Amino acid sequence: MSDTTTSQRPLACAGDMGNMFSTSLLNMLLSVLTLSIYRFWGKTNVRRQLWGAVRAWGDPLEYTGTGKELFIGFLIVLFAIYLPLVGGFAWAQVMLVSGNPLGALLLSGLYLLTVMLVSVGLYRARRYQMSRTVWRGIRGGQTGSGWSYALRTLVVWIAVPLSLGWAWPWGEMWLANYRFNNTTFGDRHFKCDATASGLYGRFTLVWFSGLIFVVAAGILAVGAASLVEQGEMDETTAAVAFALVLVPLAVLTMALPSAWYRAGFYRNLAAGTEFEGSRFSVDIRAWGLIGLVAGNMLISLFSLGVLRPMASLRTFRYGCSVIGVEGEPDFAKVLRAEDTGPSTGEGLVAVLDGAGEF
Repeated sequence: MSDTTTSQRPLACAGDMGNMFSTSLLNMLLSVLTLSIYRFWGKTNVRRQLWGAVRAWGDPLEYTGTGKELFIGFLIVLFAIYLPLVGGFAWAQVMLVSGNPLGALLLSGLYLLTVMLVSVGLYRARRYQMSRTVWRGIRGGQTGSGWSYALRTLVVWIAVPLSLGWAWPWGEMWLANYRFNNTTFGDRHFKCDATASGLYGRFTLVWFSGLIFVVAAGILAVGAASLVEQGEMDETTAAVAFALVLVPLAVLTMALPSAWYRAGFYRNLAAGTEFEGSRFSVDIRAWGLIGLVAGNMLISLFSLGVLRPMASLRTFRYGCSVIGVEGEPDFAKVLRAEDTGPSTGEGLVAVLDGAGEF
């Protein structure tokens, strides 16, 4: 680490929206013409633009993954995991119809396995992306086990409903710690000791805002049903009116508290993360997050998902503008790692989770 410990903004993103717009339309056209097979190469093209637009301490990032790696990963999971799973679900349904009590047990086990596989896939997808991220000739990486991460995720999923949601701040920070403590650059690990300390005040507002929303939605539903029973409104009109009131109500009651909590989460996570003695920070505000998310949702909604790469570029720009680092790590000490990552990528996520372009 250098002598200075002044926080700086070492990241910059200069991606061009016009180029990303052209890439998005080309990806859509070629995906239609190839019955969606091109999407693996399209996703790779988008990532190369996103990664290449980012500079860290003046030098650009590089994405070295290929569409072929993603396509092969997809085929492996499709035939080795997805089709056997479909066969298992069909067998369980046959057992249920025939009155075999083991059918319900098998079906429950398959649902649990599928959910676990999605978590494993998300963790492995991150490992693939990190291993294809190169800066100054040195690639990133990720250690740890996808199944270990999936078991941790399962613990969180069980704890959250049992605690009426109050385990969520602890749970997602626990999972984030696992991800970042297993993140590498070259032969060096990142360290993360972030905690949920200070987050529960913000989460309390989210929790009670959610409670207010549920109660208000219930009152609206009862009112709409009463109007239908009295013949003052038909069912279709009542459903449309209910939805038109419910959506802005959700935005008003949930958006700002959730963004305030999310900003606090990212601040805690960044403050608890370091690389070679340099701590990270983020300058995130709730209104900034709301603007980012609302803009990305509108872009995706009105383009039917075609322009999602432009939303991703907005996210990259925002992330680079708010991330700070105290001092500069001594990158001269960082050596290339022997692990080059998996030979194929993201098959589980592509098949089971339908991940987008990023």
